[in-house]
Amino acid sequence: MNKAQLTALTILLAGVAWIGSGVLTGNGTDTSDANADSDINQVEVVVPSVRVVESAAQPFESDIVLQGRTAASQMVELRAEVSGRAEEILVREGQPVSKGDAILKIAVNDRAARLDQARAAIEQRRIQVEAARQLAKQNFGTQVRLAEAEAQYQQAKADAVRFELDLANTTVRAPFDGIFDTRETDIGAVLNVSDKIGTVVDLDPLKVTGQISERNVRDVKIGMRGSMVLSDGTEVDGEISYVASVSDPSTRTFKIELLVPNPDSDILAGLAAQLRLPAGEVMAHSVSPSVLTLANSGQIGIKTVDANKTIRFWPVQILDDGPQGTWVSGLPQNATIVVFGQDYVAVGQKVLPVVVSVVADQS
Repeated sequence: MNKAQLTALTILLAGVAWIGSGVLTGNGTDTSDANADSDINQVEVVVPSVRVVESAAQPFESDIVLQGRTAASQMVELRAEVSGRAEEILVREGQPVSKGDAILKIAVNDRAARLDQARAAIEQRRIQVEAARQLAKQNFGTQVRLAEAEAQYQQAKADAVRFELDLANTTVRAPFDGIFDTRETDIGAVLNVSDKIGTVVDLDPLKVTGQISERNVRDVKIGMRGSMVLSDGTEVDGEISYVASVSDPSTRTFKIELLVPNPDSDILAGLAAQLRLPAGEVMAHSVSPSVLTLANSGQIGIKTVDANKTIRFWPVQILDDGPQGTWVSGLPQNATIVVFGQDYVAVGQKVLPVVVSVVADQS
């Protein structure tokens, strides 16, 4: 072994001895303690706080609320039954009319004369029938001639009835009590049979139509009481008069009609209205609209805190929404409702509930 090799071996042995002495004496660096003191693994779990109120369900008279529209209970389009010139219009548009009131007169022309002629023919045919009967009794006539005379007599009477109806139909009358709503002709216009004259509508009672879902249609019966609420807050009680037996194929809903009194005809047809129908008593909670939230599926619901201080989501149905609050069903009898912070916590998350007594409006 030469001098260079001996020097290298001496340095290597010295290094091994130095490292070994540090391990045996415990003077080396404790890496586990160093990692324990690092900021990376010192993560503190923060439990969020939410404000909650304690709520108990109360009996609530539930209503089925539908969107509807007012309509006339009767509406008739008047048309000419005879041809002729419009000679006189007796009623203005929008004017109330009673059943049988004259609305328009068509020129009589020769209708009165033809009626007089038909009545004279009746008398002539009657005399001919009497003569034929006398001759038949004396064997101077046949039964065939008697039958012909009687047929002509009946034809004369039929002609007189027809001319009488034509003369009567020159005066167009209101078919029921209502309002002469629209006029479609003017004085001097020549009318043909079936030409439009105008429209008469009946607004008392007023009809309110709506569509009800297949889930609620079983709860609605003809004769059931209900109410109509207009956009200005006017509310009128009425009675269900019609429930469709077949659903609309496009919406799968059923048409219903509510009749409400309208003695002064001051509620007009074509107005938007709510139909409120009683659905019975249910247990419900009165909450602020601000506590309502949406699930990922888009379903409306409310978040609550259970006994384990964990967030839960309850789908709810809105029964009524008014200035005093929103009534909902679907929550348990007693519920700890999250009233602030519900949008910042997830279902299943642990929280720190803080009970408050008043729900502030978050809108």
